[in-house]
Amino acid sequence: MHRSVPRWTLPLAFGTLLASAALTSRVQDQGGLKVHEVAGNVSYIEGERGGNVGVTVGDDGVFVIDTYIPVPEHLEAVERVSKQPVRVVLNTHWHGDHTGNNAAYGERSTIVAHANVRERLLADGKGRPTLPMVTFEDGLTLHLNGEDVSVRHFAAAHTDGDSVAIFPESKVVHMGDLFFNGRFPYIDLDSGGSVPGFVAAVAEMLESIPEDYHIIPGHGPLASIADLRAYHAMLVATTDLVAAALKEGKSAGDMLADGLLAEYEEWSWGFITTERYLAILTRGLSGK
Repeated sequence: MHRSVPRWTLPLAFGTLLASAALTSRVQDQGGLKVHEVAGNVSYIEGERGGNVGVTVGDDGVFVIDTYIPVPEHLEAVERVSKQPVRVVLNTHWHGDHTGNNAAYGERSTIVAHANVRERLLADGKGRPTLPMVTFEDGLTLHLNGEDVSVRHFAAAHTDGDSVAIFPESKVVHMGDLFFNGRFPYIDLDSGGSVPGFVAAVAEMLESIPEDYHIIPGHGPLASIADLRAYHAMLVATTDLVAAALKEGKSAGDMLADGLLAEYEEWSWGFITTERYLAILTRGLSGK
């Protein structure tokens, strides 16, 4: 495995939109965790209690993106993809539903993440096996399993340590929690997240991802570029509505009572309801 820190680029391409229903070829469902084969050598593991886990397999071993919550079922699901050793783990950010099994890998695998991920895990009192061993600032390339996997950092979006992983040969992108497919996002303002930065990061990825790529979101089902486009449109519309209401002196409670986001109620879900999303946008856009 060779590590380098190049200028990250992803060529634009145009093609036929993929229907979401056709994006997953095969699914294994055991122990509450579903293993989806995506494309090329990339799969992902979906669970109800944590973020989507990316997995690639090849001659170099297993590469895992995010480690779910600390349950043994996660490790068993990875072994269903391959029983080869896990060589490298990438944390897309520091939240516990994406780093929860780090300790299970830290003694035998190389954990990679943005420098801010390590700092936040340290501040949270995590022990040495949990911490990334290799950190970066802007991005890096991992040469694994026949692919030059580009990892790119976004400085202030969901948190201050967000990364996306791009697999050019497999035509897959793992976006971490920059993408909650079909749902309002969580923007962690207390961990360096930013509402404008989040919207800008999604816009930048939308402009960069070719039409024929599969997109693994941090939460939600496998997506197409059309799904990401709808998500971005929702983000722009809702932030514009809240910004305008703030100029009128309205509070988040006023906006909720007025039904400001009634048109977008279908994006509400258990963790980020319309009420909580309004509170995040209000705080993030007002600077309070």
